[in-house]
Amino acid sequence: MSFDLQQPTIERASLKMLAIGAHPDDVEIGAAALLTKMREHGHGVHVLVLTDDPVNSTTRRAEARAAAAEMGIPSDRVIFAGIQDGRLRADTDSVSLVRQLTRQLDLQPDVVVTHTQADSHNDHVEANRIAHAAFRDCVFLHYSIHVSSEISHFKPAIFINVSPDRLWVKDRALESYHSQVSRIGRHDLTKYEEKLGKLARLDRAEGFEIFLQYGADDTIRKTIGLSDSPFHRFWLPTVTEDTVTLLYELHSGWDSPETFMHRNIARDKLRQAFINQWLPYPLREQHSNTDEALAVTRSGSIVTVGGPQANPVARECQNVSTLVWTVEGGGVSSSARYLQNQKVGTRLYSSSPGNVRDLGYIARFENPFANGAHVVSVAGITDFAERAGVEFLTDPSRSPDLARIFDEHPYAQVVYSADADGLRIIDVQLPVTLANGGGGGYDGEDALGACHEPRLWDSCV
Repeated sequence: MSFDLQQPTIERASLKMLAIGAHPDDVEIGAAALLTKMREHGHGVHVLVLTDDPVNSTTRRAEARAAAAEMGIPSDRVIFAGIQDGRLRADTDSVSLVRQLTRQLDLQPDVVVTHTQADSHNDHVEANRIAHAAFRDCVFLHYSIHVSSEISHFKPAIFINVSPDRLWVKDRALESYHSQVSRIGRHDLTKYEEKLGKLARLDRAEGFEIFLQYGADDTIRKTIGLSDSPFHRFWLPTVTEDTVTLLYELHSGWDSPETFMHRNIARDKLRQAFINQWLPYPLREQHSNTDEALAVTRSGSIVTVGGPQANPVARECQNVSTLVWTVEGGGVSSSARYLQNQKVGTRLYSSSPGNVRDLGYIARFENPFANGAHVVSVAGITDFAERAGVEFLTDPSRSPDLARIFDEHPYAQVVYSADADGLRIIDVQLPVTLANGGGGGYDGEDALGACHEPRLWDSCV
């Protein structure tokens, strides 16, 4: 299941992208949706084709220009290096030629899109090496070609949704290659992109490995912002200054081995998600009762795990923020803990006659101690509920309705019930601003998304 989402707010300065293909049609097969998205967002796109067919070069070049036009790329932004097909080598002559061609256009790309090395075609692998040798201070996005991909070690981290509109453009571009119908159709491109899409919980996607050269720090965040992956969409507003700090809950004398198991599994999954999908690795970690924890809270974005009694930083944030729900109670049994609506007094317990619920909340709100930074807060009244909340942070697409709330609203607090199938929304609190410009709070919204009359601190529970 996938869902259409609005693009998160990112820096809108224009990027200069160069898409490199070993052959005509490579760029369209591997990256047409990306190039279409770049053009739609006002970024500059050039295409460089490295080789010519010695028998059919005139036809192939005409097809490449026609395909580029379908993607909205003018013919004067399609460059041909003219190296003979099958003889591509990452040597001094090839690298110098690429530099000369781009220098003539005064093109210094921020992002270079080229082949992955996880490919069985020698020209594709050499194209990758040429690209990395020819350019500096760049972010590199590596695409795959379905007919030669070595899928076992292709490791995409950026995903572009092949939406119906982009698919129409991609199909039109590929149809321009009349001479390559049998090659393009040798394997099912639809099934291949559906396979890539599953990695990001999208119906169909193009996938890109991401590599960062030294000197491209200013570009990496904008590049990640292109991704349609729900993980990137959730975290992009929060990872400020390239870091976010995870602040652990405190250990208590009654923590059980099961408690430690849930916490360790959740933390490991969050670490691995950032390792796999974010450059440079942004996650820092601290216990929440240290001087270092207070320092990072005052300087940047943080993630707090555990309620006010288990996490001192979460308590301080809750004291001065506008969060509605909090975890109360404590003791050796999780049954002593409950969720409480601080404004209307409603309490939600983990168990009632005939019904046991693993309840928790996820919130994203402005860091009250650091301008421009954010807090992501997870707390549960059971160990499983808290783990499930952290696991949502590793893969928001597992609970699409909840992910949609955070995609459409930069700040929200969602109360959920966790089970093996995911998270079920119990209550949604969204921030509102008073009409007179003073103060703010949260407005209740039910799980179906129908807003109540806007009463400050209203709750639907």
